[in-house]
Amino acid sequence: MELVTERTNLTMNADVYEILCQANIVAEGDFKTAVNGLKIFGDRNGAVKPTLQWLFSPSINSTLPEGKTPYNPSQGGQLASDLSETSLRFEFKKFKYFVTEQVPMVRRETMWIQLLEGLPAKEAEMIDLIKDGTNPFPNIDSKLAVAAFSDIQV
Repeated sequence: MELVTERTNLTMNADVYEILCQANIVAEGDFKTAVNGLKIFGDRNGAVKPTLQWLFSPSINSTLPEGKTPYNPSQGGQLASDLSETSLRFEFKKFKYFVTEQVPMVRRETMWIQLLEGLPAKEAEMIDLIKDGTNPFPNIDSKLAVAAFSDIQV
């Protein structure tokens, strides 16, 4: 997955991918500033914390098949959050269906593909990696996640 490598100012409605890319860049040089940024943007986008929790919590295991999910990426473009049907900001509440056996497997996989197809392409690619426990952000670790969100369980 290709990450944003240039530091920029985020908009008030930045998506999870943009927030974590910027935190990844900042964390390389300044841990405290990265923590502060995650706190601020985590308050603005409720999906940041659950995304990090899914990534780092050993008690949360995906019940989806491992590997790249076959789906048709959003036609809105790579980062065009405003052109996509939805974003993780609104869809993160569905995460619970992807880590439980209570939903039939076929329904769960269909819901997952529909979720990915509605998200901006980069956000979908990111969450598809996270479901397998792959961290696409080399400078973001569980220590940073816990520092930003003290109630996160990792």
